[in-house]
Amino acid sequence: MDGLEDAYAALPQGQCHFFVDADYIEAMPILAGAFGRDEMDRLHDTNRDVPFGSLHRISDELAEFARTLARMADSEPKTSVSDKAISFRPAPLGGFQGFPSASDMRSDATDAQTLREIIKLRRMRERYFPPDLFADPAWDILLDLKAARQEGQHVSVSSLCIAAAVPPTTALRWITVMTESGMLVRHQDPADARRVFIELSDETSAKLDDYFVAIGIRSAPII
Repeated sequence: MDGLEDAYAALPQGQCHFFVDADYIEAMPILAGAFGRDEMDRLHDTNRDVPFGSLHRISDELAEFARTLARMADSEPKTSVSDKAISFRPAPLGGFQGFPSASDMRSDATDAQTLREIIKLRRMRERYFPPDLFADPAWDILLDLKAARQEGQHVSVSSLCIAAAVPPTTALRWITVMTESGMLVRHQDPADARRVFIELSDETSAKLDDYFVAIGIRSAPII
């Protein structure tokens, strides 16, 4: 994590994967998709016997699961969908659909204090249940960035990884996919070119406002 900020700012977006203390199960499906199976089958670690066949099978199962969800969510064909499975509860492999431009932006529908309380309640679940049982990095990312936006705070990549409440490698994949889709926006720190800040796009922020209004967030907080 110590070198994450420099690497994320320097390397091209969408053309690389970031691994932070990743184990074999988390890293190998990504590498298998990036390099192809023939190349991956030739890789060998002399210190550990890695079951590549099992990892390929896991990759296939995750890819099929993603395709099934895509068919259920939308019957229209999508030419940009990829079948590269990456990890448990991966970011959508084909990315998110971009938002149309919105000329009528809503004002913030809920305050930062309420959002921070929601985040606190979400983390409290981990006292009683395994953290990965409720892993929902996209929502945690959106909540944290929405609260920061209202507080006028900048959010670094490493800080956002922590807020996502999943392993950093998984969080970085989500951040990349959400940024490529236009949901998030990356800005270089004007005071330090080696640092990148992440924030919500105006469209994403407006949609969150619409959601909070629709569910009546002030009277019935949803965690």
